[in-house]
Amino acid sequence: MGLRKQQASPGAALAFLLGNPTLNPAVMVFIAAVLGWQFMLVRLVVGVLLVFGAASLANRLVADPLEVDVQDAAIEDPAKGGGTLLAEWIKTLWWELRTIVPGYLLIVLLLGAGRAWLFDPNLTLGGTGVVVLIGVALIGTLFVIPTAGEVPIVQTLMSFGLAPAAAVVLLVTLPAISLPTLFIVRSVFPRRVLAVAFGAVALAGLVAGLVVSFIPAFAGT
Repeated sequence: MGLRKQQASPGAALAFLLGNPTLNPAVMVFIAAVLGWQFMLVRLVVGVLLVFGAASLANRLVADPLEVDVQDAAIEDPAKGGGTLLAEWIKTLWWELRTIVPGYLLIVLLLGAGRAWLFDPNLTLGGTGVVVLIGVALIGTLFVIPTAGEVPIVQTLMSFGLAPAAAVVLLVTLPAISLPTLFIVRSVFPRRVLAVAFGAVALAGLVAGLVVSFIPAFAGT
């Protein structure tokens, strides 16, 4: 949101939004140590294609990449005095708390309530078909997790029989974006850019899972 308020292009801000969790070097090392270098390599390659592909498409979709409808960013004006900056900061913080937190909590609660059904073993564990992978891709794109949280999730599900293809789908989609994230940044991105972000993440995860399902190196993982 700060990048957009500083008039960064939608593509640049989206690249930061997607790249920060997807291409995190520390998480890459964690993936290699816990799940194996094959999973890390897939995450890296797909992540790079996802970040730069989605960012490029976002800039193409917006005629004026610097045009954005956001709150006045007076807090970032160096000409403002200390008292004015504090007042603007409190005003901006209150606006964000009032407009973001209630919706964020509601979305997280609803997703949490549906987690038991969405992660039903009969729907995901052992499944490699296209329909199953589509469902896993949508689930992974919707849910919010902490940084590197996808690694223990995938590791645990694989111990219960999650197929490598579905594991790769979650490994790509879970960290990249989520429904709460889209809700938070909705005021600084056009809706078509948010749609591109959601669709690109889900599609990247799905394609990665389909490709992995035909690679023998993952059969024994």
